[in-house]
Amino acid sequence: MSDKDPQAPATTLPDAECLAASDLICEDQFSDIPEKGIGALPPLCGPEKAFNWLTRKLPIISAILILVIAVCISIDVIGRLGFNKPWVGITELELLFLPAVGFLAFSYPIVYRQSIEINLFYDMMPGKAQRCLYLFACIISCVVSAVIGYEAVLSSLTWTKQTSTLEIHEWPFLMLTGFGMFLASIAFFFQFTHVLRALIKKREFALIILAVLLALALGCLPFAYKALGLRLSSLVIGGLGFLILMLLLLLRVPLGFAMAAIGLVGLLIVVRRPSAALNTVGIIPFLNTATFMMIAFPMFLLMGEMVTLAGLSDDLFDAAKKWLGRLPGGLACASVGGCAGFGAVCGDSMATVITMSSVAMPAMQENHYNNELSCGSLAAGGTLGILIPPSMGFIVFSMITEESVGKLFIAGILPGILLTLIFIGIVILRVLRHPDWAPKAQKYPMKDKLLSLLKLVPVVMLFLVVVIGMLQGWFTPAEGGATGAVLSLLFALARRRLTWESFKAVMYRSSIMFGKLFALFMGLYVLLGFLSSSRLPNLLAATVAGLDINRYWVLVAVIILYIILGCVMNILPMMMLTLPTIYPTVMALGFDSIWFGVVCVVVMEMGMITPPVGMNVFTLAGLHPDIPMATMFKGVMPFFLGMLLCVGILILFPQIALLLVN
Repeated sequence: MSDKDPQAPATTLPDAECLAASDLICEDQFSDIPEKGIGALPPLCGPEKAFNWLTRKLPIISAILILVIAVCISIDVIGRLGFNKPWVGITELELLFLPAVGFLAFSYPIVYRQSIEINLFYDMMPGKAQRCLYLFACIISCVVSAVIGYEAVLSSLTWTKQTSTLEIHEWPFLMLTGFGMFLASIAFFFQFTHVLRALIKKREFALIILAVLLALALGCLPFAYKALGLRLSSLVIGGLGFLILMLLLLLRVPLGFAMAAIGLVGLLIVVRRPSAALNTVGIIPFLNTATFMMIAFPMFLLMGEMVTLAGLSDDLFDAAKKWLGRLPGGLACASVGGCAGFGAVCGDSMATVITMSSVAMPAMQENHYNNELSCGSLAAGGTLGILIPPSMGFIVFSMITEESVGKLFIAGILPGILLTLIFIGIVILRVLRHPDWAPKAQKYPMKDKLLSLLKLVPVVMLFLVVVIGMLQGWFTPAEGGATGAVLSLLFALARRRLTWESFKAVMYRSSIMFGKLFALFMGLYVLLGFLSSSRLPNLLAATVAGLDINRYWVLVAVIILYIILGCVMNILPMMMLTLPTIYPTVMALGFDSIWFGVVCVVVMEMGMITPPVGMNVFTLAGLHPDIPMATMFKGVMPFFLGMLLCVGILILFPQIALLLVN
């Protein structure tokens, strides 16, 4: 889920979908990966080779911990619900080991340049500018990681807290946070040495000085602010912080570390004592990631991987094809229906596109479907994966706003069905207008239709267990994700789809993806520490609420902002950057929080299919490079208008989102 163009020169690990576990874990498959604008990287030195070997091994431990946590949660759920015998203290162990899961896989995306970042203007810049900016990004990220790591270790030496039930000392786990940050700092340092040697080789000494001065300017802001005796309002400080953050993102500083940098600098400005600000930065990543809501992320990631491994995506498309195949553009309609079904057991947009395109695209190409229609239906259908529960988007919204994730999940059901019907309607209308885009619809006997439904029993079971379980209060989202992951694993075993190699690959991918997301949350919580200290969200909300304008004009402005941001940013980073300030503002205007969460997710999902950074389109282009990207973007535009229609309906009839919740 990096905001990189899949058509750019390969700078990341090859798609893990195409690799066996043995390939993923091999010792020397990945040597130097050339960075555009830097040229061929020099050979790895001995310490760097050892470090890279370590970063490939640590995610294995992380993957084992993910599986252990999933199994332990499932046993606890069964014991509590079936025998009224909960596993006493297991929650404390899960919360303590969760930061270890994230930080052990933390440095892998950095080493192999898979960090989530904004790559909007970087590739358009000349090689000199790229090298300078890359050096600047490495310096900032390296220093921020080192400072947080040092403060975490320092805090752990005096940390005396224990868990309430098992009375386990927390300081070793806090120290592990520092260890993970130190690994990230070392990874950025080695990248710094690579680009520095490239600049020295090209005798671009002025660029080295410029990158260092830019980094020093950012680091010296707190000291300059206090030395000059400035007294800016919290609103101004927070606003300037966001402007600098946007600038860092455009300069290609990885998102998580850019947020951490602004959070660190901001805290040093608004907190009177620097030691207090640094101590806060050291403990925030541990305290805020060791939460039960955070456990939901690796659990749902694992669940999505296991569902794919079990072959349930094939059954979903087969059932959708037999029931919708009679409609004009039947296979494209089936693609949308299959995406909706897969979204009900996955929760991620790009994973839905990757999985369903591998099943549906060959069938549509074999039947000579128009590429514009087939690509548009798949890329747009993938957006359903993050709207229909369980949804990663709703989990992030819940974590930032502290709203009930169970209510958000339930609120997303009817809007998800509505958007699915709108997409199917768009497919039908386009085929009626262009009959040559799809062959005549195919009929299937009722017997085949009913048999296809029988194959969907595992999918329906997963959905009911996860969603109804949370609705009834049987278990939390994390417990629902863990239970779903274990059930998916059992389905894969029952279908004989599970081999040792595929199992290792699934676990490894889940671990690495969580490591990438964990970096985002680490930076987000440091940034939120600054925003909380500056009181920016509250001041902004009070300012907007005091304006003498209709509240719906403010809502329209927020929607337009999200559509624009969606053109350059993925949905999860967008939520993390904007919700801390926008959510209090919208709530101050009297809108329903659950309804706004649904509208927010739908609007942000538009960014997944809009240029220049429509990640669903880029993902599809990487899977089918023979189809021009212009054709894909042209194909998704009617679906973009359909999403606008869906938002308009939700604004006019908010009860669509609130009916099941109420």
